[in-house]
Amino acid sequence: MILIVIVVAALLCVIIPTRLGFFKFGKTILGSTFKKTACRMYPVIPREYEERTRGSVSIDGPNCIGCGICANACPTDAIEVDKAGGKWKIQRMQCIQCSACVDNCPKKCLTMENMYTLPNVVKVVDEFEIPVKAAKKADGGAAPADADGDLTCADTCVFCGLCAKACPADAIAVDRKEKSWKVDTDACVKCGACIDKCPKKSLSFGGAAPAAEAAPAAPAKKSVAALDEEKCVYCAACANECAAEAITVDGTEWKLDEEKCIGCEACVGVCPADAISMKEA
Repeated sequence: MILIVIVVAALLCVIIPTRLGFFKFGKTILGSTFKKTACRMYPVIPREYEERTRGSVSIDGPNCIGCGICANACPTDAIEVDKAGGKWKIQRMQCIQCSACVDNCPKKCLTMENMYTLPNVVKVVDEFEIPVKAAKKADGGAAPADADGDLTCADTCVFCGLCAKACPADAIAVDRKEKSWKVDTDACVKCGACIDKCPKKSLSFGGAAPAAEAAPAAPAKKSVAALDEEKCVYCAACANECAAEAITVDGTEWKLDEEKCIGCEACVGVCPADAISMKEA
């Protein structure tokens, strides 16, 4: 008798939840029958992407100058620039949509579209044509200059060398000891990266004669960096930016070698706390 009761109780424990689950499942089916489906007939009905979606990189080919800054900024080496051949390539499956190329493009000819690359069994490589810079004339003379003119340096240059470091084409040479600045106009891609980096705003296209042709006279009074210790957060951004390696930051200690400081004011421009200014040595 006891065994029969146990068996019946066990069957009820199995049957009742099963029946309840069946009725619940049936209710769900009937309820969704008269509702609009949550699915979309993709790709017949295209997907609508949010404006902030990072899908794929697009390029305005005619405005590209082939500087290669985008390729250098790409963390996955998905971009290849062939300025001589007039080609700009991107490996779509290798791109991670980080927007580093878009953010660093000096001519703003790259944009991030919100449409993703369609799935494929092979790696998608898109190729675009970009302008090819005119070579020198056959007689050895220079080809006609672009509308902006060649890169020039004013006599306010302090020969810090930051322009040379920023140049993606290695077209600028700076000799701090000899006080000389030179630009290879054939190699220069006129990206403007050096102009943006120059702390003295001495560089321009089509301006005064280059400093290499007429070295500027030394300033009458030397200016060096000075620190407001109350504002300083000791982030070392100034030391990292200093072209003369005149600044050292160790923990909460900031030091300046005034003999090395060339007064370029690069440290002033990068200080996030506005703690650095210039003073007379």
